[in-house]
Amino acid sequence: MKVATYYSRQDIRLEDVPVPKLGPSEILVQVRACGLCGSDLMEWYVKEKAPAVLGHEPAGVIAEVGQGVTQFEVGDRVFAHHHVPCFTCHHCLRGYYTLCETFKATHLDPGGFAEYVRVPALNVERDVLKLPPDMSFAEATLIEPVATCIRGIERANIQTGDTVIVIGAGVAGLVHMQLARVLGAGLIVITDFSEFRLEIARRLGADSAINAREDVLTALKELNEGRAADVVIVTAGSIEAMAHGMALAGGGATVLLFAPSPPEATLPVSPFRLLFSEITIAASYSCSPVETGQALKLIQGGRIKAEELITHRFDLTGVGEAIRLASEAGESLKIVIIP
Repeated sequence: MKVATYYSRQDIRLEDVPVPKLGPSEILVQVRACGLCGSDLMEWYVKEKAPAVLGHEPAGVIAEVGQGVTQFEVGDRVFAHHHVPCFTCHHCLRGYYTLCETFKATHLDPGGFAEYVRVPALNVERDVLKLPPDMSFAEATLIEPVATCIRGIERANIQTGDTVIVIGAGVAGLVHMQLARVLGAGLIVITDFSEFRLEIARRLGADSAINAREDVLTALKELNEGRAADVVIVTAGSIEAMAHGMALAGGGATVLLFAPSPPEATLPVSPFRLLFSEITIAASYSCSPVETGQALKLIQGGRIKAEELITHRFDLTGVGEAIRLASEAGESLKIVIIP
């Protein structure tokens, strides 16, 4: 089978490898679509994996089932999650599934930028979802990213009528924006440097979309009766964006840090301001089977406009071009690879 193997951002090769062999209770999925994630663009993160087949947002058709598989059959249209928790360890029992050692150890073989992936038995048992007949494979690639946003926004503690500002109008920002509306936010503002992305944000329901080059705090207060935000969601991984998010937080606000910075980066904060303004800093990473099921329903029900987030499609020969385009953060949003 064909795979796109990542050696470096400038060196992504179309290679032939054997189709994975199945063990008991495993399934083989023919990948029909796999989303390109922002984490695939973080060189400090992916270079340690190289050479590797990236892609962890796949949807496709079951081509083969292993011995003992009874809940799925050949021909089923499915989404397969790359990580699953044990549900029984200390972290799982506290609801922190993504800290679970089993969660970290499970993965798809070899990765979604391939013609086929082997789904291990634990993943088959705990987080493979059958797709509704009216959901396209491309839409289904949004299940995992939407699920991560669901898990994150729950920690933002949005109350009915809150003013929410989202920093970054990429896929994560636009999904958070739509979820904030579902959760009853009163005023939703989003910022970005790209007018292309801001226009899409307006089309998807932002009350105000502000170019990040402007005085965002002043503009926010003009919209919000002189107050800063009740909830700030930072979907950009730069320290500058995170510091900007802290500046936009009003009294009693929650600031959700959703994107990772490089490991050596540090964020200066004022404990004095945190204390006397009662500001909460929250963070969230990845998602669990709890949220993937919720994400599927929100996409199917049209609460999350998945198809409108997809701007480009490439085949396996175009993975390098897809990564280049996504890293420019210009006139693109969700990029889907169609093997």
